Amino acid sequence: MARFEVANTKAGINTANSPMWQLRTATTTRARVFEIGISTAVAPTTAPSWRLCRATAIGTSSATQAAEEEDPGGPAAVTLLDTAWSAAPTLSTTPMRLYAPPVTAGSGIVWTWPDHRPLIIPNAAASGLVIVNNAATGTTLGSFNVYCVFEE
Repeated sequence: MARFEVANTKAGINTANSPMWQLRTATTTRARVFEIGISTAVAPTTAPSWRLCRATAIGTSSATQAAEEEDPGGPAAVTLLDTAWSAAPTLSTTPMRLYAPPVTAGSGIVWTWPDHRPLIIPNAAASGLVIVNNAATGTTLGSFNVYCVFEE
């Protein structure tokens, strides 16, 4: 099993309940998630309200970020971090985790799962783990960082 890391920086949004990122598997592999970190790079007018949930449909991705293998001689990742969509993912209404940070650059959260019990993203056609901003970010959008550590 190979361990991967992926990170991305993205401008905030002006529409509440919008997906910011989606960690998406392929039908050939499942991902075991160990860590997700989110931080505020540039403070927005209004604080975000982060929600982690599963996708009930993965949408149509128009931009992705490839992951890097921790072992430089290892395989390429199949799981991708979606950063934009022409058709957004459909979000589960059940939140897995929630976090409301202050409006401060540098604030953030690290969500972890133990090595013996990682969060699983199955190898199915509609399998994604979505980080959603439940709050619109006002006139100054700010920007946000995310990183994910997973195995496949």
